[in-house]
Amino acid sequence: MAERKDPEELRVAIVFLRAVRGWDQAELAAAAGVSKGTISRYESGEASPSPRTFRRIVEAGGLPPATMERLFAVIRSARATTGGWSALARRAAAIEDVDSLAAKFADEMFCLMRDAAAHLLKEIKEEHRPLEEEDLDLLLEN
Repeated sequence: MAERKDPEELRVAIVFLRAVRGWDQAELAAAAGVSKGTISRYESGEASPSPRTFRRIVEAGGLPPATMERLFAVIRSARATTGGWSALARRAAAIEDVDSLAAKFADEMFCLMRDAAAHLLKEIKEEHRPLEEEDLDLLLEN
């Protein structure tokens, strides 16, 4: 994530991070150490975070850099599919390919969301490991 990203990709990535965590803008802002207004400007496209600030936002969201890189690849792929043609050609292609494009995008987003959820729930699973026989014995003795 070291190189500078496209502002539109950053905007989508920040919205994604909030959605994964179930946070509103104020919660993400507090976790990342920026103001709610700053997050709002990033998400609306009025401003774009510096690489350092974006790194803080990603760290606050708790997702690994590899997951974020996969997200950027999905965003670029979706944008490439809809760009580079005349408006009429894009419209015709979109009408023909909307189902296949939506299915591909949904599959990619599902994989990203599954990986993000697994990462975020990993700590919970480790904290709440199944009781072992000796744990049960201790509970029964008390």
